[in-house]
Amino acid sequence: MNYLKIYDSLITKAKNRNIILGEYMENHHIIPKCMGGNNTKENLVKLTSREHFIAHALLYYHYKTTKLIYAWRCMFRKGDNQERKFTSKQYSIVKNILVEKLKIEMKGPGNNFYGKRHTEETKLILSKIMKTKNIKISPETMVKIIEKAKRPKSIEHRKKIGRKGLIMLKNIETGKTIRILREDKLKYDETIWMNPYKILRMKLKEKL
Repeated sequence: MNYLKIYDSLITKAKNRNIILGEYMENHHIIPKCMGGNNTKENLVKLTSREHFIAHALLYYHYKTTKLIYAWRCMFRKGDNQERKFTSKQYSIVKNILVEKLKIEMKGPGNNFYGKRHTEETKLILSKIMKTKNIKISPETMVKIIEKAKRPKSIEHRKKIGRKGLIMLKNIETGKTIRILREDKLKYDETIWMNPYKILRMKLKEKL
């Protein structure tokens, strides 16, 4: 089956139709962002929720990349203003494809953690988290949070995300998060405005 041909046909049809005012539609990136697509008008098209789901399915079946299966799985998320309907069978299909894909990619050198080991500090934190009943964050997620907090951002990464020279601060009283220039940090009360990761570490220590 020529999945890409079907996909192109779906996109062309969507581009050429008249949308009824008030009709529920969703924005779709014609070239997915995970494949280098952007948010320009030329790369966006209005699709129904069903078409949106099918579009991501066709993209995955043609290219078969892990990023595209994750993008397809995102179709099961439903925000307050989204009108999406899906069946348990659809969810099961996507989930099983993702599981099988990860089984292959997470073996040997294909695993991004291959050859690495958790530090003793991380192991201790994970061990205590597992024994704490009231923490809803999974150990796997906690590892990602800890490792991300330790990992410095490269200049290239900062440029890519448009946050070069900016730092994040969170108000421990209101929960509000802001991004400011590093040199403006002194303007904020450091006992109230703190780095979110520092706050997270403080909470973890309280739990432990």
